[in-house]
Amino acid sequence: MDIVYIIKNIVLGIVEGLTEFLPVSSTGHLIIASDLMSIETDAFNKMFMVVVQLAAILAVLVLYW
Repeated sequence: MDIVYIIKNIVLGIVEGLTEFLPVSSTGHLIIASDLMSIETDAFNKMFMVVVQLAAILAVLVLYW
């Protein structure tokens, strides 16, 4: 695995975490950030975005439980 690929995915996770609690579209920010970092939109990256968003939603549910 390429270290640059791992860093790009860490950045996407940080973007999702920062924008989940704000009243803005975290999905839109993920798409914009992946376009800015020129991450290709293959099946694995789409699934990664779904899993990152699911994790953020679960974190919000646990926080407000």
